[in-house]
Amino acid sequence: MSPSEQQVLVDHVVVETTQPFERVIEAFEGQIGRKGYEAYQHVVTSSRTSEEFTQGIEQLLGSSGFMEFLAIDHGAWFSRLVHPLWAKLYIIGNPLIAQHFEKYSAEAGLYVPIRVEVYENARGNTCLSYDRPSSLLQVCAVTEEEFVQTAADLDFVLPTTHNLSKSYPAAKAPIGAHIPQLD
Repeated sequence: MSPSEQQVLVDHVVVETTQPFERVIEAFEGQIGRKGYEAYQHVVTSSRTSEEFTQGIEQLLGSSGFMEFLAIDHGAWFSRLVHPLWAKLYIIGNPLIAQHFEKYSAEAGLYVPIRVEVYENARGNTCLSYDRPSSLLQVCAVTEEEFVQTAADLDFVLPTTHNLSKSYPAAKAPIGAHIPQLD
């Protein structure tokens, strides 16, 4: 079996602010469900119906409509070994949104949940960055309207520099909506 390769243009978004790293982290974490991966696994293993699963997942979601699957504090280890670094990676998602992708392409699981990095850049400003989901999901080559529209809608759940208050029907409030005023 030989591998196939495909180059894909990815839209990378960086939202930059002069707000302190800790304040942005606090605001970001305040809007994602942070009950832990074990709580998610409990919902997965204990749900007997799709209704039970939906109710269980809804209990895990934060005000953004997302939950944290994993957080990696790159600064914790890097600062000890090399030099001070403020950087934290989050793997966030919502299985109730992901189902709109997974039912058409199992490969979509490579791109959802979403990776969001909060870090301090060389100028001392705090940045929140992510790759626009629709640009990542195009690799799946799915043309069904539900898949394409959900991917496009998901783009607007994540923060942008020009509009942090856009709403998304499957989420309670957009990620970034409660981040302190971004410059």
